[in-house]
Amino acid sequence: MQIISIIFPVFFIAFIGYLYANKVKINMDMPNKINMDIFIPIMVFYFISEKLPSIHMIGSFSMGAVIVVFGSGIILYPITKIFNLNPRTFLPPMMFNNSINLGLPLAFFAFGEEAMALAIALSLVQVIGQFTVAVMMYGGKFDIGSLFKNPVIIATLIGLLFNYFNFHLPSILLDPVKMMAQVSIPLVLFALGVRLIHLELRYWKIGILGAILCPLSGILMALLAIYIFDYTPLQASLIILFGALPPAVINSIMAEKYNCDSITVASIVAIGNIASLIIIPIVLYFVL
Repeated sequence: MQIISIIFPVFFIAFIGYLYANKVKINMDMPNKINMDIFIPIMVFYFISEKLPSIHMIGSFSMGAVIVVFGSGIILYPITKIFNLNPRTFLPPMMFNNSINLGLPLAFFAFGEEAMALAIALSLVQVIGQFTVAVMMYGGKFDIGSLFKNPVIIATLIGLLFNYFNFHLPSILLDPVKMMAQVSIPLVLFALGVRLIHLELRYWKIGILGAILCPLSGILMALLAIYIFDYTPLQASLIILFGALPPAVINSIMAEKYNCDSITVASIVAIGNIASLIIIPIVLYFVL
């Protein structure tokens, strides 16, 4: 019942988005842009500045996320040779998972507000990697200037400054900031449901392979990070959950943008997210 109470809000809101998109022709580009430009950065700032016990906790924990993300790519590279897969197509979805759309809501419902700042530290590695390494893997060119124009990165830097110098917003501002932060998670879940309706299941064999290998490699690398670093039980649980997440939906968008076999990538993403309905409850059973 505890696991059901955690995953039900997450998948229910996404399911509502999926049902709505089935009935109504909807374009989520503008709501997604507003969420990424306003609500998610405010959430990131709020939890880092107000809820993170110490800025020093982010260092080793973020390094754990680096191990999970890039370690997954390293250990799965031989698989691309064995099964004759294109590494540019297969590896990015294995490395860059649904940490914002699914990871942050799961962390919130499973472990509460105290876990959110730590979960954000993991997601930031994904965000930075997605707009740098993933862009280059899909065949694009990375512009470092665009990274520092990213509202999430800007909000992170400001939040870290507030945390380090022990600055706090006045109460008259804190309440509206908290309210806007609370908008981000339901909206990102609803958008996830809407996005899933457009994903492909055409290449189901490679999709099933990815659905198995993505969480498996992530969990193995998470266990390696736990072995290397002295993590608290909460940190260990969060990084295992982080490693078990399915491929990020944005992978299919990037593959299409850079003309990198987007149908195959979309199939990997779609089947991986469907498989998470089984995998995530199993992982939660062991980490709670």
